[in-house]
Amino acid sequence: MIKIVLISHGPFCEGLLETLQMIAGPQKDVYTVALKEGESPDGYRDRLEETISSNEKDYEGTLVLCDIKGGTPYNSAAFVSQKHQLSLVTGMNVPMAITVITSRLPDSSLSELTKLAVDEMSVGIEQVDLNFKGGKKRGKLSINKNR
Repeated sequence: MIKIVLISHGPFCEGLLETLQMIAGPQKDVYTVALKEGESPDGYRDRLEETISSNEKDYEGTLVLCDIKGGTPYNSAAFVSQKHQLSLVTGMNVPMAITVITSRLPDSSLSELTKLAVDEMSVGIEQVDLNFKGGKKRGKLSINKNR
């Protein structure tokens, strides 16, 4: 099994996990490490390493999903990767996390889950055209044709 760790500036990762559980049900082997306001990079890195190394022998690796590239959570995960088998993906969002969580099987590999996380179908970003084509047609709000 692959351990999944969500990391972010502030409680974003904790809220994301709550959202995932609302949509996909309770999740095992998914953890969060939120950078607290005023927390030192060293203190955060220590907490992240503790989460990743906890029961590490029970996992085939760790997939770390991060909010943004270049911040303290990202830099801490990159540093910790020197000692642990992990894959780091930035730009985490709800569609990406749902794809990874719902696709993860006991025999999934770290590379398979990483590829799923970065697949363009998992990104979930698109512009929705809310303009109706063909003029100013309005949808009928009533089933009565006389109105």
